[in-house]
Amino acid sequence: MTRKNRIETAGGLYHVLNRGNYRSFIFESDGAKGTFEEVLWEGCERFGWDLLAFVLMSNHFHLCIGTPKGNLSQGMAWVQGTFAKRFNRFRGESGHLFQGRFKSLIVEPGRHLVDLVNYIHLNPVQSGLCPIDELMRYRWSSLYHFPKRRRRPGFLDASWMDYQDGLSDTRSGWRGYLQLLRLRVSDDPEEVREIEQELCRGWCIGEKDFKKAIAKDLLGTEGAIQLERDELSEFNQQCWQAALEACQHRLGFSQADAIEAKYSERWKLAVASKLKRETSVTNRWLARQLSMGVPNSVSNLCGVYRREVESRCPYARKLKNMKYER
Repeated sequence: MTRKNRIETAGGLYHVLNRGNYRSFIFESDGAKGTFEEVLWEGCERFGWDLLAFVLMSNHFHLCIGTPKGNLSQGMAWVQGTFAKRFNRFRGESGHLFQGRFKSLIVEPGRHLVDLVNYIHLNPVQSGLCPIDELMRYRWSSLYHFPKRRRRPGFLDASWMDYQDGLSDTRSGWRGYLQLLRLRVSDDPEEVREIEQELCRGWCIGEKDFKKAIAKDLLGTEGAIQLERDELSEFNQQCWQAALEACQHRLGFSQADAIEAKYSERWKLAVASKLKRETSVTNRWLARQLSMGVPNSVSNLCGVYRREVESRCPYARKLKNMKYER
């Protein structure tokens, strides 16, 4: 089966995470953690990444990575593959080390980036590995390295502090940051689950307008919308909505017009047929957004339209070579 493409852009920010295969404790020993950190360092240098935050836990990792060259998949394949080879060689084992390739979410700069960095840094506290007072001494985290400005690697990027009011990349600034994290610790399991859902699931961490803009930028890029079905369903719908709005704009119609027009209105069939041909849109979604009745009616109406009307329909001609831009 062909692997699905990932959303990758030059200058993108990503939350990257993965677990050990079958949730195994691949980072149980300091030696394993040290080897992964070493490989991650090499990967950042090799692929020109900015590392804004990271943490290694017993059976998983979290990274916040900036990719000036748009090479996240290439780099992560190297990082995970190289670590697996070194780990298995040391242990005299073979086989898959991680549960899959990796999961990545696009991150909007600003508040959402700061929320993610805070979440990553607080992982050891929320998991009970160390108290908040000892968080900066937790060895396997970017927060251990950041205050050591003269010794930390150049790819460790603290520019996210610009979004933290009153904080800076100084010794006193890092003390202030620890105080801020102290206020973010939660003992409420429901609140922790909500934070994890917001920052670890889906395809994007950001506002609705940011997600919509990303979807519109990538709409029409070959393979960009053929992604993991469950976690990227929201992304797919953003793409479909952007395409629908572009088509309606091109023809001079609106959502209100779609609601009032009959199911078989030719401009609606022209739009539906184009989206069905060029995107992964579903009949159910089209039926709802274009007010075309039940999903089966969309399929039947579009079928008749394509066979008997489309070749001479002025709406189809107007949409034929259009790009999904407004």
